[in-house]
Amino acid sequence: MAYLISKKVKGRHYWYIVESKRIDGKVTQVVLEYIGNQKKLSERLLGASSGRELDNIIVKSYSHGPATAFLKIFQMLGVPEILNSCLPPRTRNSVTRGCSLMLAAIHRAVDPGSKNEFRSWFEQTTLPSQLNIKNQAMTSQHFWDQMDEITEENLRDAEDAIIAKVLEKYPTSMERLALDYTNYFTYISTGNDACTLAQRGKNKQKRHDLRQCSLAIVTAKDLGIPLFSHVYEGNHNDQTEFGEYVQLLKERLPNYDPQKITLVFDGGSNTKKNLNSLETHYICAFSLTSCKELYQIPLESYETIILKKGKKEQAYRTEKTIWGKECTCILTLSPALYAGQERELKQDRKKTLEELKTLNEQIKNPKSRIKKTEESLTKRVEKILKRKHMREIIQIQITEAGLTYEADVQKEADIKKQYFGKKLHITDHKDWSTEDILEAYYEQDSIEKIFRSSKDPEHSPFQPIYHWTDQKIRTHIFICLLGLTMTIVLQKEAEKRGIKISQNRLLEELIGIRESWIKEDDSTTGKVVRKLEKMSDMQEKLWEMVQEL
Repeated sequence: MAYLISKKVKGRHYWYIVESKRIDGKVTQVVLEYIGNQKKLSERLLGASSGRELDNIIVKSYSHGPATAFLKIFQMLGVPEILNSCLPPRTRNSVTRGCSLMLAAIHRAVDPGSKNEFRSWFEQTTLPSQLNIKNQAMTSQHFWDQMDEITEENLRDAEDAIIAKVLEKYPTSMERLALDYTNYFTYISTGNDACTLAQRGKNKQKRHDLRQCSLAIVTAKDLGIPLFSHVYEGNHNDQTEFGEYVQLLKERLPNYDPQKITLVFDGGSNTKKNLNSLETHYICAFSLTSCKELYQIPLESYETIILKKGKKEQAYRTEKTIWGKECTCILTLSPALYAGQERELKQDRKKTLEELKTLNEQIKNPKSRIKKTEESLTKRVEKILKRKHMREIIQIQITEAGLTYEADVQKEADIKKQYFGKKLHITDHKDWSTEDILEAYYEQDSIEKIFRSSKDPEHSPFQPIYHWTDQKIRTHIFICLLGLTMTIVLQKEAEKRGIKISQNRLLEELIGIRESWIKEDDSTTGKVVRKLEKMSDMQEKLWEMVQEL
């Protein structure tokens, strides 16, 4: 059966008549006819079916799916009321501060852009009619005013109240929590002294040339939603911030009981002080360079562990005292890590041999001005061999007449077998099985999904940050987290109804749900007929879900 679909290209919707056919065993949409833009569609549908003159018909199509879905989620959790009660009261253009920040969060989740771009997006949705807000009120100055004077304490209170509502709706165990950090680069000028959050540091997107601000969050795997956030200076490393965040955990986590909590985190947070100050149980990665004797354990001693979904892992378990604490240590073999380290070794070996060849040619060249004394050549060779493992792998002899060198293949194989692909995880859970410890550690992927979503340019991105004061940056990140959190809640509602769908596809399908407003140009009543446009099977399922919220 043929049906209509729309595709968004550079912000505009174009319509096609398609039919689903099974090709090579897969259901594929086959385009039967291209119709064109919204005007062409209106002419096709209304002109042909009604027999009326097209000049007498006014048709306007609005984005309806995201507007309705997000409004219902925000209202279901009482978010506007929470924002109005936790933030300083302010109304601009008859719009409360809570409503303004809610709209900013929806915009960020659905069609992210600057506040200057908000009005053009807003007037293309059914939000103005649903909330009875005039388009002219939604200027960048409106949002600038509504974001002003909000303190860090206000944001924490609002975040805690919203998460409490989420936990009330979706009860979740707080016994295993994942903690991680990321950072977001900005385009704030180096000479801007009004901002202390944005500083230069090691940027995870390799933009070390730009100032950045950092974010720490904690989540529970089953929930998959940031429980609370902490925005801090971009030049602070994970080890520095770990202690402060753990203190925040103690202050802000509902029903905090350290003996019932296991904190899961990466090895970047590890210091002797941090590990010894923990009140909770822990599972974390740990550097093998601090436990080099574990490298000596032969691969034959590793056992095959079967995790959930049939995933197999090679693991070795032992007990060891680390920084004065008795720890259960689990060594694992990672094929991905092994491949990366092997690739790096090959590149280093190639570069080292090329540099030795160049040096050898200089030594043999009578016109070369380099010093050919044994002492001078030894220093040059030591500098070339500084790359990891090169001193062990490359056998070299130095004379004034030149260099003789070769790579020891057997030595390289021994190094790869002994050092490559090995990871160390430590915990104080001596009574847990190896499978349970590894499963808990791998639950960190729930927080990685949040960070990946926050850097997706299509939906819910935190970047670019169009603000240059600490107060506005904190408020901006709060708005972005709010939009992302509500998107995850929508996804959970879909899962409850058996609809397994990614966040991006969920939003794209909702964006495709549009409402046409049809009116006769010469009508004296001004009556408008509203009709939902043809939906796909997935859109119909999601729309049914939205109606039930």
